[in-house]
Amino acid sequence: MDFVATSASEKLYIQVTESMMDESVRERELKPLRKIQNNYEKLVITFSKALDDDYDGIRVENIVDWLLK
Repeated sequence: MDFVATSASEKLYIQVTESMMDESVRERELKPLRKIQNNYEKLVITFSKALDDDYDGIRVENIVDWLLK
């Protein structure tokens, strides 16, 4: 995983990738987040529009959409 954002009571695990369109890349990027065995939020930020916005509870967002929130 690329980043961990923390506050007093929360964590956010962040993985950043250029694209999630290729299945092998998608699996490679999701693998480290899937290994984390806790209930904190997990997020993949990508330049491409994702095929799905959620993979097993891991949220996927386009970088532009994420920055504009």
